[in-house]
Amino acid sequence: MNSCAKVSFHTTTPSNSELGECTFPLKWVVTPFRGEPLAYAAAGTPPNWALPPGTEPRYTLYRTKDTSEPIVILVAEGERFMVLTPDHQILAELRLPPAEQKWRRIHEIVRPKEPLLRARGASIRSIIKSVLYLPFIVIEFLLSLTNGDIVIDPPTRTAWKTTGGMWNHTALTQRMGAPDYRVYGKHLDHRIAYAQSVAGLWRADRDDDS
Repeated sequence: MNSCAKVSFHTTTPSNSELGECTFPLKWVVTPFRGEPLAYAAAGTPPNWALPPGTEPRYTLYRTKDTSEPIVILVAEGERFMVLTPDHQILAELRLPPAEQKWRRIHEIVRPKEPLLRARGASIRSIIKSVLYLPFIVIEFLLSLTNGDIVIDPPTRTAWKTTGGMWNHTALTQRMGAPDYRVYGKHLDHRIAYAQSVAGLWRADRDDDS
């Protein structure tokens, strides 16, 4: 999991077969664009796992379809998500933007003894690309009026970058409006990236943690 490799993945709802094969309440599946799933996200915490005081359970990411190999556990402490290893070591704190923040929402990943990672919804570069892409979006829209299979997909993305140094390095990117990610293992532990993708899908009004 803790690799320098660059990995593209997406976090999706499980198939009916995956729901039937898992021994826990499966919520999401973290999957590369080719190959076997990287992690299975279940609601709650592993069996007999001690919840840290003052926190609430959210998700556990498992390597397999049973509870034998937990990867990381996500717990909530107020508005923050904490990413913990099975032996309670803190890997990261995920700071998600408040619901009322609409324009270029701020995301942060705080790691012990590592540079802060910060992202604003839709990077400036991707906004510029979208403006240049606008004529094609108009054409796609006109075509979609006659062919409903065409998907209008402007190239906007959110990028988590290192802060505080002379050069800011991209550690994680997400395609706007979709749980599609790319993690750069040199700058971010893959486990934290998978946790971020799941945390970004959590909704209190959906009772996602049960």
